Amino acid sequence: MPESRRRKPKKSTTPRPQPVKVKKSSAHSGPWLVPAMLACFAISIVWLLTYYFSEGEALFMNSLGGFNLLIGFGFAVGGLGLATRWR
Repeated sequence: MPESRRRKPKKSTTPRPQPVKVKKSSAHSGPWLVPAMLACFAISIVWLLTYYFSEGEALFMNSLGGFNLLIGFGFAVGGLGLATRWR
């Protein structure tokens, strides 16, 4: 038995969407970024080392308790967030 001819799909009459132009970000990061990033890392290290070596008894760290870890790692995460913007 002979095969019937295949039908071609109908062409779409809807217009193609226009490509969206994306603005390119500047090639360089601001001059404030690297010092701010390094400062966040340094504050994080100093905060956590002070907390551990003083066993939480340094200055006002006793009243903060476990939040000292949150503060120290918060500065570290902030430094990592800034590091992702560095170009």
